[in-house]
Amino acid sequence: MDKRIPVTIITGFLGSGKTTLLNELIQRYPEKKLAIIENEFGELGIDQDLVVRGEDQIFELSNGCICCSLNDELVDTLAKLLNGNYDFDHLLIETTGIAEPDAIAAAFVADASVQAYFQLDAVICLADAQYTLDSLAEREEAKRQLAFADLILLNKKSSVSEEQLEQTKAGLKKLNPLAEIIEADYGKTERNLLDLQAYAFATVEEKLKAQHQPKTCSHGSHHHHHHEQGELVTHSFIFDQPFDLLKLRHWLQVLLMLQGEGIYRVKGVLWVQWQDKKMVLQSVRKSFALQLGEDWPEDKPRQSRIVFIGKNLRKDILEKSLKQLLALETSF
Repeated sequence: MDKRIPVTIITGFLGSGKTTLLNELIQRYPEKKLAIIENEFGELGIDQDLVVRGEDQIFELSNGCICCSLNDELVDTLAKLLNGNYDFDHLLIETTGIAEPDAIAAAFVADASVQAYFQLDAVICLADAQYTLDSLAEREEAKRQLAFADLILLNKKSSVSEEQLEQTKAGLKKLNPLAEIIEADYGKTERNLLDLQAYAFATVEEKLKAQHQPKTCSHGSHHHHHHEQGELVTHSFIFDQPFDLLKLRHWLQVLLMLQGEGIYRVKGVLWVQWQDKKMVLQSVRKSFALQLGEDWPEDKPRQSRIVFIGKNLRKDILEKSLKQLLALETSF
């Protein structure tokens, strides 16, 4: 059983309801021993009567939760929590309205010292039902927040018509087809937001399969899908041949080093040469992680499924590069 502490990152543009959701989670899960990291504690909005003791920028609340300010580097803040004899079983991180969540998520995906104690459960992005499409048209950081989200909580749904709500959902789906979209008022939902397991192998595989519907695939051994929302695009591919792992690692390193700022997410479940287990690919900014998953079933064909979300990504170049990473037919 995995005993690492699950982590939920809450992001969203200014005024979308992040603090309201945070308070809702504190009230809804009284049995949870939450630790909360805020960029600036003064903006948290939690009832100050709950604060019973503060030390070294870490505040204990009367309901058993912990709040701390992200005044240092994230890794230093995590170390203070772990080494300070604080009792918590879930970590919540609320970003500022103009922050990009991938910068925080990178520590939990690519840093082995952090992964030893914490596991990223999900990135939740709050979106204001009335103003989200306007924010997407005007603000780059809003695009990055929504494109990186595992779950989009479309908040303040009662403030708009059903028609506008559906238009906004359609726009969000084009922007991030991998994200689950839930409507809400005041951050309230029946969905268990603290147990999304968005980075678990089974969840990743399920989302990638849903992204590749057979009716939209072209014929042949390599298939691709394409979604576009302005400059942001989503390209997804299926390959019926295994990848050469060394070539794949090298290509990903170079690709993310040169174009990492424009690549918001890469997710994949891959068939790798000489490997009987599925391999999960996750990328965050200029870092990526490859982890082994479950065994390939013996009675079904093996396929790689991979999705890219980013800015001005060319499908033809990605497809050509990926094909060059496939193992030679004589070697599998």
